[in-house]
Amino acid sequence: MIQFLPFDSALFGYRVGKLVLGRSLPDLEGVQTQAQGFELIYVMGKPGLVKMGGWPPISTRVDLVKAIRKTDLDPESNEMDEVFISEQDLSVSLSASDQRQLRELVLTSGQWSRFRQDPLMANQEYEKLYTTWWETITSQNHRVMVARRGKRLLGFITFRLLRGRAYVDLFAVEGKSQGKGIGRNLMSRVFQEVYAKGLVQVGLSTQKANERAMDFYGRAGFQPMKETLIAHWRPGNSH
Repeated sequence: MIQFLPFDSALFGYRVGKLVLGRSLPDLEGVQTQAQGFELIYVMGKPGLVKMGGWPPISTRVDLVKAIRKTDLDPESNEMDEVFISEQDLSVSLSASDQRQLRELVLTSGQWSRFRQDPLMANQEYEKLYTTWWETITSQNHRVMVARRGKRLLGFITFRLLRGRAYVDLFAVEGKSQGKGIGRNLMSRVFQEVYAKGLVQVGLSTQKANERAMDFYGRAGFQPMKETLIAHWRPGNSH
């Protein structure tokens, strides 16, 4: 029932597992027995089941999908002058400035992550996870679009093509540059690139509590497809 997660365990330095709930609750006594030896277990399932099991919820992940229309291919208006959207070539060495700014944007992209929202995560799990995620994006040659003003990176978005659909992984605009059309232009560029490949769907996930992101994706035409409540269960603590 509980799946051992070697990657998370190695990254965080303690034993981590995952319990995905089906249509009904599992044998809770059996789960409790199997949970011994784990320091952290991600419990994922429909909100009602997670709550029935008594696990402490951390966040609700919302999976969204958008069908690209031709009207989505026109660049959005941008209220900031001299902001340019371009693809970042990850096969070349980045300057120290670009590396620093991209790291800041990567961490900004996960500010609503459950690993940051969980107050008991005190071993830099959030920083480790998102740094490793960026390294994976780099090594696997995901597409990366950046917004620049001069030498300053104002925002970025990463995406990949998988099974006939594009998936957005990381997406962020620095705080003081938000609300000025930069995010809309970055997303519009993704639509253009995906459509040029003959694909018409873009998927992504966000946190339901991130109202600003939910509003942004709704206005961009994304439709929610699935909600998953995620709990962080620490078997050594009562739940």
